[in-house]
Amino acid sequence: MNTYPPLAALCLSLAVSMTASAQPTAFSSYTEVMSSDVPATILQRVIARDGKSKTYTDLLPLDGGTVGIAHFAVGGLSNLYREMNTQRFFAKPTKEMIAKYSSGCRPTGKSGDDTGWGCFSQKWWRQGMSAFLSSEDAKTVQNKAWARMMKPTIETALAHGWTTPRQLGIALSIANSSGSEGFQTLAGKLKWEAEPTLEAYASRSPHTARRRDALDSVYPR
Repeated sequence: MNTYPPLAALCLSLAVSMTASAQPTAFSSYTEVMSSDVPATILQRVIARDGKSKTYTDLLPLDGGTVGIAHFAVGGLSNLYREMNTQRFFAKPTKEMIAKYSSGCRPTGKSGDDTGWGCFSQKWWRQGMSAFLSSEDAKTVQNKAWARMMKPTIETALAHGWTTPRQLGIALSIANSSGSEGFQTLAGKLKWEAEPTLEAYASRSPHTARRRDALDSVYPR
């Protein structure tokens, strides 16, 4: 009797094997990281916890206007504007959007939800952002904008020998909460040992512990 697996199953197994082998187990440059699916995987499955924490369509009044899966807000909006077609969605050039509607979304002295002082309360901005979030390239743009926003963190992590997807996931998880400087401060205190740095971060709150658990499920120890 023929004991060979069906052709379809064999092809599927080969495809999965080739995909796995094509994914680097360690990186040496930011360009390599950018060309992989690691940043998007970390954003979607660790930071956003597969939609349990954040989604690609989030549009909130927090901080004068908070957008998308990375919760781009205030200065972070500039990264999003650089990657999207602002003329299409807002009828304004990128430079103007960055200059007036990123940090300017939360005026000095304001905090919390926009009650009339931020970008979210402006109908044209809210409608334009809603149109962007429902567009065909919204996910790709958000992934790219977040990866570029995290460039300093990725480069610093690589420079200290954090080269695996898991180690980069640790760095990006912390930086997404505390900024690149916050990540560097914590990692520096722990002599740039990745796992102790993760545990120190996870001990801060139930939220950070959940993020560690999400990372463990995506990139096991």
